[in-house]
Amino acid sequence: MSKQATIASLIRTAAKSEADFVETVEAIFEEGEVDRIWEFFDRLNIPRSQGAENTDLEAALPVLSGASITHPMNFEEEVKVATGIQRYLDRHERKIKWHAGHPSIEGAENVLLLFRGAMITTNMRLVRLRRLLASKDELTPVEWSGARTLMNKSYLSFRNFLGLVAGDWIDAVHTVVPHEELNEKIGRFHELVDGQIQKLEQLKDELEERRRELTVLPDGFPPVKPPLYFHGDLLGKGPWKLYWNTVKGRAHHFREAMA
Repeated sequence: MSKQATIASLIRTAAKSEADFVETVEAIFEEGEVDRIWEFFDRLNIPRSQGAENTDLEAALPVLSGASITHPMNFEEEVKVATGIQRYLDRHERKIKWHAGHPSIEGAENVLLLFRGAMITTNMRLVRLRRLLASKDELTPVEWSGARTLMNKSYLSFRNFLGLVAGDWIDAVHTVVPHEELNEKIGRFHELVDGQIQKLEQLKDELEERRRELTVLPDGFPPVKPPLYFHGDLLGKGPWKLYWNTVKGRAHHFREAMA
């Protein structure tokens, strides 16, 4: 039996390229140890100096379809892993914020690489959430709360990344890099962002359809349908409309900035 790789070595491998990132994520889920999956994401760190020499930044995002999607977990385990994933996303959101404060053509590849990693991970966690909700028809309040929080943080994290890349960073880098040089580096990355927004809209509709089929069983009370919440606010058509208007507005700004 081969020796199990250390988390530190897995992190070093994942940081080498996007292909290594995807392969390592699949491998850690294949192991199936919740604590190791959580620790991997909790500690995962892509350096600000990492370029994209081995990654086509304009290529379609890899679609994870192996153990990272299919390995089953219960609600408690999924929520634990989600805390590690959120730490990874928050850490790299701060890196893009740093780039916005220190704009350069040299940092452009790193910004887009980190954003691609965030989008790949967001898609993975939302598809896993869809599968998790499909595993039970009746949830405890704690299970629904965990699922709701996971969905909320996934969508809000994407909005934060997009706000930085398509707002603060692109505006800042335009002040120090000639338009033609930046355009050559970024290419048609905005099309990738547009496609990601469409993907997130599709996943939201699928999750909402499943929510309407579920039942929550509060102790001592009759069964209820899972309530609509989004970041602590009642979620109806209005808040979602505001959310999509915000992200599509940022995407439009990004597209216009590269025109």
